[in-house]
Amino acid sequence: MEVYYSPRFNPEELALLGRAIGTISHGTIIVGRDGRAISRYGKRAMVVGIVSTGSTIMDVRLIPLVALKDFSHRKGLPLAYVYYYNGVRVYVNGMDADEINTILESKSFIEAHPNDIGATVYYPNALDDFLHEVFKHYNFKIEGKALVDAMNTPAVLFFPRMSEHFDFETELINDMMTSYLPPKPKEVFLHKLNKGGYDFGLRFRPDGTIELHHKGEQKEFGSMWTLLDHMKRNL
Repeated sequence: MEVYYSPRFNPEELALLGRAIGTISHGTIIVGRDGRAISRYGKRAMVVGIVSTGSTIMDVRLIPLVALKDFSHRKGLPLAYVYYYNGVRVYVNGMDADEINTILESKSFIEAHPNDIGATVYYPNALDDFLHEVFKHYNFKIEGKALVDAMNTPAVLFFPRMSEHFDFETELINDMMTSYLPPKPKEVFLHKLNKGGYDFGLRFRPDGTIELHHKGEQKEFGSMWTLLDHMKRNL
């Protein structure tokens, strides 16, 4: 769930949000980000707030949100993800958004003693480990050609490994994951998909939702596992 949005970069707000997140979770929290520099700096500000409560950070750095949702679910840990989409946004899972907002409004944060400040554990191979687990579980083949709209998110990092493993051709659009320009709109994707002789299309939205376009129908998935289960049965 999205718990923060600002059209401008405000590190003080993100640090306060981190203090609220750490107060609610008060344990280990997985944090990640998209490919923009502003997201990297925003995540740093949020992490300062989180560790000030004594919580521990597992920093997976650059990763697609949909992969991080699956990764954190299997780890049984909450997540906080900083990304840019027409402004700076923070998505959380495994925490109550209303509780976070209540803590923010009251500013009743946990204040850790200097000796109990939280630690940061870096896990830069999270995406590689996630894909390794996916490829170990799924070994089917998909014939045909796909149009993939990465929407300037780190979903571009799924390719070409996914297309090579599942044996389908891929053409990417909106694959500049460091760009602050808005991605080409959905209408451009749909027009190209319908006119280009593709067998199916995938659209990776910034909110961690995947759209599968196949035979004129659109289905939405919030997990790579449920997407691949569907693709195994239907493609």
